[in-house]
Amino acid sequence: MKELIFFLILFASPVNGQDFNDYRMRYDHYDEDDSAAFRYLRPYIAKARLEKDYRELAQAYKDAVSFSPDGKISYADSMIWAASKTRDRDLLATGYLTKGTVYYFNYRKFKPALDEYLKAWEYAQHSENKYLYYKNLYHIGVVKSYLGYYKEALEIFEKCSVFFRNPKAIPEPPNVGFNRKKGYLNTLHQQAVCLLHLNRNPEAEDLADTGLSKVGAESDFYLERSNFYKVKGITAYRKKQDTLALRLLSIALAGFEKKNDFTNATVAYYYKGKSEHRLGNSENAVHQFIKVDSVFRKHFFILPEVREAYEYLIVFYHRRGEREQELYYTTQLLKVDQIISADFKYLSGKIYKEYDTPDLLKAKKRLEASAPYFYLIIGGLAVFSVWQLIYLYRRRKKENALYRKYLELLERAEIQQKDEGIPMSSKRDYKISDKALVTLLHKLEIFEKSRLFLEKGLTRYALSETLGTNESYLSKVINTYKGNNFNGYLNQLRIGYITQLLRESSKYRNYSVEALSNECGFTDRSKFSKAFTEINGLSPGEFVAQLKRESLEL
Repeated sequence: MKELIFFLILFASPVNGQDFNDYRMRYDHYDEDDSAAFRYLRPYIAKARLEKDYRELAQAYKDAVSFSPDGKISYADSMIWAASKTRDRDLLATGYLTKGTVYYFNYRKFKPALDEYLKAWEYAQHSENKYLYYKNLYHIGVVKSYLGYYKEALEIFEKCSVFFRNPKAIPEPPNVGFNRKKGYLNTLHQQAVCLLHLNRNPEAEDLADTGLSKVGAESDFYLERSNFYKVKGITAYRKKQDTLALRLLSIALAGFEKKNDFTNATVAYYYKGKSEHRLGNSENAVHQFIKVDSVFRKHFFILPEVREAYEYLIVFYHRRGEREQELYYTTQLLKVDQIISADFKYLSGKIYKEYDTPDLLKAKKRLEASAPYFYLIIGGLAVFSVWQLIYLYRRRKKENALYRKYLELLERAEIQQKDEGIPMSSKRDYKISDKALVTLLHKLEIFEKSRLFLEKGLTRYALSETLGTNESYLSKVINTYKGNNFNGYLNQLRIGYITQLLRESSKYRNYSVEALSNECGFTDRSKFSKAFTEINGLSPGEFVAQLKRESLEL
């Protein structure tokens, strides 16, 4: 029956290709995320499945990742499955690298991206396929750059640049040449970013000029062109050429917004805000910095580089006496610091624990010595943010709605305890003030709204450290005010998050159980399934099937 369905799909399609190349030729010209390409991709996939040609099937799923607007992770998982059938280590490395790139570029989720890069590196580090080797090495450099290890990242990008530049000018097929050129341009950009952070501005600008000369007017490289204009905009700002900086950054933003590259768009907004401020246009500056926050609210991702935007907004609204806005951006800054700190701790540990290659080992001692200073800075910023928050609460506690909300919560909890006949001393014997309790409950609210519960491997100790309390007190507060123990509390948040995604977006209904588990922070698929079933009364598979039936009935 399945074979019959495959034949019907294959011959009902608009293409009766003699081989797989016929399909690829017909969708090669489509733009990324253009679902119209599936007119040819579906019969391609059906033909490959029918013939059990897993190498071609892996290629078809890889192309589906590119053209699918909202099913990229699902298709990446399918590509890895097909690649595993071939037992081709290079193809498996490509599959994991593809999935990691989706996490990195489309969602800016560095943690799952790095996990996939680690899997790819297991296969790629000894590969004879040099393109695959350097592509994976490039992504190592990207993570290291994000962590702030710019010198080491620059060394990686310089090696990649030599390879991607193809100095021998060996004739290559068009698709190979295109990929190599794209790799070269992206590597130039990453080199320039590292140079900017190392305050080697003239060298960064030279690389940007080189990149622009290589890109020319080619429409296929509009995003790369935007990257180089961004670099030139930042160097113009640093030379105090603010009018020029605004013009260059606006040019860059056209490409970033078209591609929905929100990370680089955030950097452009930030430097536009700084230029506007220096030109005396404070309202325009605030407008740009608010855009930085809007990206953070939507994607819960931020680069440490743009953190200062929040300090500007806090000071701006403090001077205007707009306390609610001041409080809002103070709270946002606290979220930002928590996310930056959490990412740094997770990534820096894994990149050296699991990426110890000869190319990276030589820098390890220097990095281990410098890492505490980063933590000290982050810790100081977090303390400063908490101090500001407490200061605002003290000044505004009588009229602050949030404070009143928590006082009401305390009152309701006490009434409930009395109704249940539970002595207050057994529930409140914490030897700590109500004000500290309110602060901790507020921090838990931030923890929930920021979705920090999605961090894999989160422990009670780690959360207590982040929230500035101790394990015992945190556990008691969660038991009392969240109605659950620590693990149950995390499970409720994670399952609630993924359940909402499944209800609101059909793309998640195509995810595997393992992918859904990863998406909401579980490290064990069986534990995810058990928690999901306990909370929703249905297994993940049954729940998805029910949602699909309901959507068909509408």
